[in-house]
Parts: sequence; structure tokens; C-alpha cells
Amino acid sequence: MAQYPKLEVLMKMKEIGLIPVFYNSDFEIAKNVVTACADGGAKCIEFTNRGDRAINIFTQLAEYRDIERPDIILGVGSVCDAPTAAMYIAAGADFIVGPLLDEDTAVLCNSR
Repeated sequence: MAQYPKLEVLMKMKEIGLIPVFYNSDFEIAKNVVTACADGGAKCIEFTNRGDRAINIFTQLAEYRDIERPDIILGVGSVCDAPTAAMYIAAGADFIVGPLLDEDTAVLCNSR
């Protein structure tokens, strides 16, 4: 479940003015990227849904965020459909980004 309400996420995005976007299939590397970004002040981070089993890495990142770094706003990008968005929201995504506007995805994200 998301850690931050959607309006708080939007305000933080505007305040920071920078959203690092990345993907790595190795959890330790991904964790280090997220930590370095947050330590540098970019606490709103987008993990892209690009590789095989990206959801597994994201789930681990969300668990790390929940336990170790609750100051991080963690989202996911490259989401093209509502079922994928639902999967990431259930895994703890604070926001969803897509390369296209899909009505079902928009409705799902807005309702959650």
C-alpha cells in the first residue's frame, strides 16, 4: 500500500523538481541507487517497469523503504495497463507513471 497520499506526492514532486528514473535487475544495486538519490535530496524516485520480474525488485525496494527509509516516495513508471498498475500499487507504489494515457489505468490509480 502507498505510504503517501496522492496530493502529498504531487506537492513533493513540485518541491523537489527532480525525479530520478531508473531500473536495475539487482536489488542491492537498486537499493543503493534509491539510497544515494534520497541522500542527495531527490526523495521522490521512479523505478521503471522494464526488466523481467521487475515487480520483484520493486517489492523489495518498497519493503526497504517501509522499514529503513520512510522518507522516500517510491513510484513506478512504464506502466501501460490497469492490471500492472494494480500489481505495483499492491506492492507499495506511491505513484504510477505511464507512457500513454489509458483510461482504465487512470481510473484505477485515482481510486486508490
